[in-house]
Amino acid sequence: MSFTEAFKALNGLKRRKVIRDYVVIGAVAATNYMEPVFTEDIDVVVLVDTDEEYRSTFAAIAQQAEAQDGMHQVLGGVPVQLFPTTIMPLYRDALEGALQVRFGNLRVKFASAEHLILLYLLAFRERDHLRVRSLLWNIDEGRLQELLDRFDDEENTLAGRLQSLRGTSIPREGEMAPPPGEDEPAT
Repeated sequence: MSFTEAFKALNGLKRRKVIRDYVVIGAVAATNYMEPVFTEDIDVVVLVDTDEEYRSTFAAIAQQAEAQDGMHQVLGGVPVQLFPTTIMPLYRDALEGALQVRFGNLRVKFASAEHLILLYLLAFRERDHLRVRSLLWNIDEGRLQELLDRFDDEENTLAGRLQSLRGTSIPREGEMAPPPGEDEPAT
């Protein structure tokens, strides 16, 4: 199993116009910004404009894949899970804001650290908590805030999750944060 071979296969699909564009998300993309984490698959967002386009693109990829393994297409010996940009606007934005990364002698688009943080905050599994904390060292805070402003829900769920991982809490409506120094117990 070689991620390089999988990226060669994905780039070949793009070159042959089976897919228009793609961006790598998930643990493989996160390794561009932090220590590598164990993963056996590659998560990829595929550029499509409609569900019908995704179905036809997925069918074309399936025909050229070595095998199917559950929800994954095996490309270059690696399970690859495909997500269409039509699922959520954050996927399209991650693709549009992707970074060209050299992976060996290949060029591959990886999602930005800020986009990965939002995607991890959406999933919010235990392993995502550690990844968010690790990624926070390599981000543009202004860009992260801009993405939170654009993609968080009305309850600010993602911002709240991020604050909980940073070790600070957001005051609830009607609550006031204590002034600096007044949060310590009286002696």
